[in-house]
Amino acid sequence: MLLQSSEPAGLDGYFYALQAKSFALNGRLENPDYKIGYYLCGVFAFIFKNPILGCKVYSSFVSALLVFSIYIALKSLKVDYGFSVLGTAVAFSSFALSSMCINFINNLTGITFFIFYVASIFSVSSKDEKINTDFILPAVLFALCTLSHLVSAAFAFVFTVLVLLRKLSCKKQLILLALSVLAGVILFSRQLPRFHSVFSIGPVLPVFSQFMKKAIGFSISLELSVIFVLCWISFVGAVSYCIHKKTFDILLFFVPVLFFPFWNLNVLDMGYRMLLSAVPAGIIVVFFVLDRVIKTKKKRLICLILSLVFIFVGFTTKSVYDVNRDPPYAYYKKIVQNIELPDDSLLIAHLGMNHVYTYEKNLRDALNYVPDFPVPVEKLWRLAYGVNPIAIEDKLYDEPEEILERCIRKIDSSYILIREDLWQKFLEREEEIYVNNYLNWFNPHTVRPAFIRKKRNN
Repeated sequence: MLLQSSEPAGLDGYFYALQAKSFALNGRLENPDYKIGYYLCGVFAFIFKNPILGCKVYSSFVSALLVFSIYIALKSLKVDYGFSVLGTAVAFSSFALSSMCINFINNLTGITFFIFYVASIFSVSSKDEKINTDFILPAVLFALCTLSHLVSAAFAFVFTVLVLLRKLSCKKQLILLALSVLAGVILFSRQLPRFHSVFSIGPVLPVFSQFMKKAIGFSISLELSVIFVLCWISFVGAVSYCIHKKTFDILLFFVPVLFFPFWNLNVLDMGYRMLLSAVPAGIIVVFFVLDRVIKTKKKRLICLILSLVFIFVGFTTKSVYDVNRDPPYAYYKKIVQNIELPDDSLLIAHLGMNHVYTYEKNLRDALNYVPDFPVPVEKLWRLAYGVNPIAIEDKLYDEPEEILERCIRKIDSSYILIREDLWQKFLEREEEIYVNNYLNWFNPHTVRPAFIRKKRNN
């Protein structure tokens, strides 16, 4: 699937590739980060002597591990062999998980570690004799979850809290649950600038969002919606059963965490990623419940037949990768080949182009924001889009011709290379109606958001 294109796959494909290239060549990431997915991509880049291929092989490898982890998790929950195989086949045929392989390698890495972590917890808790060494593997997997991605870290934290609370009395469970929710709210409040727009009353299901169906496709929207509904039915049924039997299992409340019903599904933001990341755990929930509800003697035979059907469907999931949805990386490569700047320079270029430039040009710095730190005038350049060089030169009438020739260069019919101070001077003198047209996504004009700057500085 991923080799349908010789370029990196997905919207952030070149970012993963340049991170892998930097780690393979220099032993460090080009953009410092804690996420181990970047480092593992770098290891595969070193092995295959090709960062782009290395990222694709790593993504494929982790996708296979994720499918396998679901089987291990189901078996650790004592699910019948037939339902364990069927759940694994469903994961293999998942269009949603295939899309993670394309666009979200760090999410994919974290969720894979999380499912293995869940399996290890249930495996340890099912043993009659407890020894300290039993918890070494879960502890390692928990650390890997937190070092992979924020989503997997959140899932692992909430799951761990609920597992620990299960061992206490109901009264203590409720008290500690309330304290945990309070702690979560406090931690979350520190990230409000990032998350203020991710919640909404509706649509609850992706299949009801016209935006989502267009952005991610009907197949993924339908799959996410079906798993969402099945998990909520399982949750309500389990709660009703507990009330009937006068029992209580706080672990049930992990389902509403996985499938939170108030995400904003009219943007491709946190809500989409959270639902996408919840799919593997959702599959485990559904087949755990089915195994407890369905008791027919022929269920194993039925499961194996259905597994063959889903395995066949699995080979069609490569259709989720539409190469045409990727940025025009081949075109971007042609553009950056015509740009020659010193290695200590900084280029301002729009998202995607900046990563291609850094990857292709000896890991030279490029930023899709206006820098808020000092850069020498002669070192700061911009790749401007949609502006006629003649229009710029007309507004810079007082600049020496030598400067204009050296600092303004047409790359092709769409892009020009210009020193940043001259670009800003041009904008100050240009008529406002035209300036507003130039200040767009293709011409970065804002500084890096505060929540990102703070994260980087820390």
